[in-house]
Order: sequence, then C-alpha cells, then structure tokens
Amino acid sequence: RIGASGRRRRRRGHRQILVGPVPRRDRSKGRPVMLNGSSPRFRRRVMSTRWTKLQRLARHRRRQLAGGMGSPRSRSRSPGRAAAVAADEEADDDDDVDAWGLQMELEQAAEDTANAPSWMHVDAAVPAAAAAAARAAPEAPPLPRQAMPEPAAGACASGASGSQQGPPASGTEAGPEPTKDDKPKRLLSLLPSVFEGRPPVLFFSYTVACGAKQRPMERAEQLGEDVPRLFYSHTDKVNEYNAVINILRQGGLYRVKADCQRWSLLWSKHPTQDVLSALRPLQRTNHFPGSWHLGRKDLIWRHISRFQKRFGKPFNITPQGFILPKNMASWEAARLRQPSALWIWKPCSQSCGRGIKVLSSALSPEENRDLGRKRGIIQRYVDKPLLLDGYKCDLRIYVVVLSYDPLKVYINDEGLVRMATEKYNPSLDTLSFTNMHLTNYSVNKLSPAFVQPQDGRGPPKEDPTKPKADGADGEEPRAFKWSLAQLRKHFDQRGLNYDAMFDSIKDLVIKTLIAVEPPMQAEWCTTLEQTEEGWAAQGASGCNRGSCFEMYGFDVIIDSAMKPWLLEINICPSLSSGSPLDKRIKTKLVADSMTLVGIRPPASVWQTGGTKRKADGVTAEACAETRGATPIAYTMSKVALDARAAAIAACKTAEEAVAMFEEAEWDLVMESHDEEMRSGGLERIFPCAKAAQYTPFMAEESYCNLVLRRWHEAGGAQLFEPGHGGKLLPAWLPKKVCFAKT
Repeated sequence: RIGASGRRRRRRGHRQILVGPVPRRDRSKGRPVMLNGSSPRFRRRVMSTRWTKLQRLARHRRRQLAGGMGSPRSRSRSPGRAAAVAADEEADDDDDVDAWGLQMELEQAAEDTANAPSWMHVDAAVPAAAAAAARAAPEAPPLPRQAMPEPAAGACASGASGSQQGPPASGTEAGPEPTKDDKPKRLLSLLPSVFEGRPPVLFFSYTVACGAKQRPMERAEQLGEDVPRLFYSHTDKVNEYNAVINILRQGGLYRVKADCQRWSLLWSKHPTQDVLSALRPLQRTNHFPGSWHLGRKDLIWRHISRFQKRFGKPFNITPQGFILPKNMASWEAARLRQPSALWIWKPCSQSCGRGIKVLSSALSPEENRDLGRKRGIIQRYVDKPLLLDGYKCDLRIYVVVLSYDPLKVYINDEGLVRMATEKYNPSLDTLSFTNMHLTNYSVNKLSPAFVQPQDGRGPPKEDPTKPKADGADGEEPRAFKWSLAQLRKHFDQRGLNYDAMFDSIKDLVIKTLIAVEPPMQAEWCTTLEQTEEGWAAQGASGCNRGSCFEMYGFDVIIDSAMKPWLLEINICPSLSSGSPLDKRIKTKLVADSMTLVGIRPPASVWQTGGTKRKADGVTAEACAETRGATPIAYTMSKVALDARAAAIAACKTAEEAVAMFEEAEWDLVMESHDEEMRSGGLERIFPCAKAAQYTPFMAEESYCNLVLRRWHEAGGAQLFEPGHGGKLLPAWLPKKVCFAKT
C-alpha cells in the first residue's frame, strides 16, 4: 500500500518491509531528499536504523511470548521477567541459549513464582516456565534447586490459558486478597570492618544456581526486615545481564530508576558531568569518565606507544601497531623492512571479531588503497602463539580497578581461555580462515565443531547435524572454552610454568593502567570542571575519586616463548551466561566485585537505637549522618596533599615514613587493608611491596600512591598481626579485631 509519506510498503507477518525510496528532510529547506540520490554512507545509516528498529520489535515480541507481558516497562514488575531478560540477552549479546540457558529460565521462573502473591502464580509466572519447558523438553537437565511450587488452592481455574490477568475478581473462590506481606522482603547482609568503629559494607554472596563454592560467611551479618530499603539503578544504556541483576537482588537491593537519586549503586555507561555532580559520598557507579581511552583500540595503542618511546623494552607489552589512515606511510615502510611479517587489521571501536582481517606484507594496490581509506589500527600478528593441542587460544583476564589515585588493582583468580575451532596453520593460504586465526567466541560458536563447556555438569546434548566432538566414549567432549584452572592443569601436565606466565600478565596489567592514568585524570577533572585539582577534584554533592570503579576484560595472547601480549581491553566485558562455566565465573566475579567495592549503607541501616523508621535509600540526610564513609585524604585539596607527600618522601626508610603517618595516612591504610580482607576470589596486584619498580613510569608519584607504597614496604598487613606492629602503630589507632579473610 502507499503510506502517507509516499513510500510503498509490503507487509510480512508483523513486520513492514520498506521497498520504495525513503525520503528524509533537509533541515535547512524542509524538503524531502530521496534515499536513492544520497551518499552510500547515508544509505548505510538509514538501513542500519531500520534493522535496529526491526530487532527491537522482534525482542519485544519475544518478551510478550515469554512472560505474557504487555510492554517492556511492565517487565520489571512481572514474575516472568527473568525469561524475557534471557531472550533479550540472546539478541543483544554474543552468547547462545542452549539447554543450560533454558534450565536457568526455568529456575528463575520458579524462584519468581515463589516470591509472587498467590494470584500471580498461574497468570504470569507459569506461562514463562511453560514456554521454557516446552523448548527445553525432554533434553533439559534437572533443576539444581527446588521445583516450581504448586499454585495455591483455588488461585485460578485454568492456569494454562492465561486469559485472566491480575488478581481474581471479588466474590470468586480464588482465595484472600494479596497483601503486602505475601511477598517476602529482601534482606540485606552486612560485612563488618576488621577494625573497631569503622562502618560496614554490603555483602554479596554467590547464588546457588551458579555452582560456585560459597565464600566464607562467618563475618557476614544478615539484617531483619525492619531496616530501611536500599536501591540500585540499572539503566537501559548498557546490556542487562542476569549475573548482575541476580547478585544485586540476592544482596537485598531493590531496583529503581536513575532519576530517583536514592540508589546506592548506578549500573550504566560513563557518568556525565550531571551524574558526577549529583553523586553523594555513599553512592557508587560502575564506570570512570573517559575509560574509552582503554576500550578504543587506537587510543590504547597510542598511550602505550608513547611509553614505549620513553622507556623502551619494559613497555613492549603489545604488538607493534599503526593507526590508519594517518600512519599509512609508516606502515608501508615497516612492510618493506619486514616482508615476511603478518599483520592484523581491526576497526577502532568494534567488538566480537567484526571487521578483523589477517594480512600479509605483500598487498595488491586495491587492498592497499582500500585500507588507506578505512579508520582502524593494524598490528603485527603474533604468528607463533601458544597452542593447546594444536589450537590457537587467548585469555580473557578480569581486572577490577577501585581507583586510579591511589591506583588499586585487583585481578580475578579465574578467567576464560577461548580457543579457535580449527587447528592452527600460519600458511599464507589460510589467512582468510576466521575459525583458525580468530579466537572470539562470537566467531567460533558458529562452527560445527564448537562444543560448549559444561563445567563438570555432564555432557551437552548432541546435535545430530554436527560431527561428533573429540573425546572418548563416556567422557565429556573437548570444549573450546576453558577456565584458568584448566589451563594451569594443562601447563602442569606439560611442565610449563603457569605462575611465571601469570606474573607476567599482572605486570602487563599494571603497566597498561599506568599508561592510561594521565588521560583518565584529565577526563576526571575536566568532567568536574576543576582542571587544576587533578584527582583531588570533587563533585558538588560529595563525589570523589573513590566514587567510581570499573571491571575490565583484558584480552591477552601468549606466544610460544610464554610471553603475554595485550590484544585489547573491554571496558564492558560480556557477563552473560551461555554455559555453566560462564555462569559460575561471571556470577562469582560480580559478587566479589560488589563486596570489594564497599557499598556503604546509611547509618540508619546498621546503627541500633531509636524507634523512628528512617527514609529508604541514600538521602542527603543519611550521607550527613555517616562518618568514616570517605577517606580523609579524598576530601583534602591538592596543595595540602602535595605538602604531606613531600614530607613523607623525604624519609630515608619505609619505617621512618610510617612512623610519621597521621590520621589521614592511617585512614588510607585501614581502607586499603579492609578491601583486601573482603576481596574473595580477587587478588590485589597493586599497590604492593614491589611498587617501587613502577614509580619511574609515573609522571609524578601522588600522595596516596606514596603512602600505600611506603606502608607495604614497611611490612604491610603483617604489621597488624599481634606482636608485629611494635612502635609503628600509634596507640589511638582502631584495633584490628578480625583476622579471617572473606
């Protein structure tokens, strides 16, 4: 038919396929401009926009089918929300929904049904579980937890039809009206400080479904139902992952919109100036402003290459690269000097292996001309990688940064080993074989040979269309994604030194973060409009350098000489659970990170006394009542910090420096030690006792970095042990009362 705009449309199902010329408006003159006469770049943009809208419509339809929901807005309140989120993750992320994913939908639907009022058991939660069961039967594995409870007696006459929505009408035999107490309240868990008198933080335990061994719980204290509620906000600017939502919900937090301003945690994209200005001392957000300096492939190479020119070999941590088209002439000269070298071209801001090409030094004039017009980065290809039984692999290393001043870096004890699905061959004839040269999961999952890791939960269901995977009869077939624990076992069997290799990765991570610290500091003070203060810049409502944290995914490849090379950094690493292995590692990572970050509740939540109920969430009054939530050094001016740093740097020995520590220095030390004592599966790699070897790479060692370096050089945590502190610990310092790490 002909639409109002003159476009011809053809209907196919619920979609409208545009088959005619699409006019757009010329903003200057208001007249339509036809698509056929526009530039190729504009046509690609229009078609991309159309395809995005079609994908959105398809996702919305899947949500309706999965949970019986009427709109995306209602899914946050619907008991069938978990199945819809799983369907949304499938469309947005690079993971498949297999038997394990369907099992998780069933389990989540059962959990939501148990928490819902009786009248909602059949109408909303059962369709979601039934839909998942229909797709999973009969191959789906049994639920690891309790099955979905039966509907209450007389709740609804016909649950399968789902024709009745909402509570039953009055006068029927559907049972009593639901009350507020029908849904159990989420309970907060607190983790007390290891020092007397310091405020506690929220504690996040692992979910049962993830299959991870629970961390020690002796120090955790669960609160009752009469405490004020705490909230988190998860915006639609980033992908929504079950690993994040389930951990925050199990931790007792309720979800609200970002504009509510009472949340304790904001999970979103990079914070803007308005967000940082309104951020209160008790609030945290999951990104630093300007972290694209790590995420963009061209920018991270630019920062590291700047340090390579200054310091040489110590910063030889990433392959040689050239930013195109700006450095096209330099790359052509390098190809002449290294005619046998292989190169890999990557777009600057793409992911999941999109647009990547492996090239030789001998290019045709057409290829050379085409690369000269594209924006991207080209690097030396690591043509002699470490092979696992003949397959190329790389490592996804998870890193948590709590702050850049002081630089606090933790590395996860588990990560992912991702393998290609074709055995490696560096011949020039194989450069176009993506399943051989690229280890991206999104590329290799499409291979017929790909096998999902089951993490010891039994073999996956067999696909008759795929060839039989490697592995003896009765054994779990070879998976193309391992954990770091499996890699360590593989190294031990072949006499390779895993610990030395992992120490080299830690060194690579620290040097990379040091290289990006100057531009990150510039972004921080520019966002807060205090260019002279550096990291000492503060927001109008109390935001400081400790208000942000970030989880990174470092992609590292190991060559045949056991040297690690940085490939790229993901500032929003995928946390989806496409397999049992992914679910265990990523859920555990999120829980450990949330506990490590140290989300402090208002004093009204954990202090006893008084009968008047306090307001829910983080308010200005609640922040004013909480003492010790922010280290003293974070509130001092840059001039005051520089004066203290000069006095400490003048000390000849670490013991002499620690002896002159005052309240601000000891506050930094206790905060850092508290974080390490609740780090779970995360290991602190900076600051450390060997931090002095990285000091020459810093433009200027800051006050906070100097204090923590001197503390670790003097003995660090060992000084808090009974009989070790001696005269270095002042008498007024709060006593350490707990020595068990959580």
